[in-house]
Amino acid sequence: MSSFDDIVAQHGVRRVELEAWIERRWVRPRRDGRAYVFDEVDSARVALIVELRRDLSIDEDALSLVLSLLDQLYAARQVLHSVEGALDALPESVREQVREALRGPPER
Repeated sequence: MSSFDDIVAQHGVRRVELEAWIERRWVRPRRDGRAYVFDEVDSARVALIVELRRDLSIDEDALSLVLSLLDQLYAARQVLHSVEGALDALPESVREQVREALRGPPER
């Protein structure tokens, strides 16, 4: 867990930048009283934003879209992981039927 000041120092961001990112909900630390507490995911998200803004020069409007798309991709990966777990619990014969169905019809 990291404090607001830890994140500012660790990622070399200005306080006003980090505050804006929290306000825009690009980063979602939890509150502990009046202070923000950042977990590893929050810190990684700040690192990603820093890389996209500074290294790739993505502007704020585009960054909102990029972060939204990345969030959707991550959510889709979580769903696929859940499906994979459910499939693993099925008998092998059923898993093979699912594999066949996913391959689709044979090519002609």
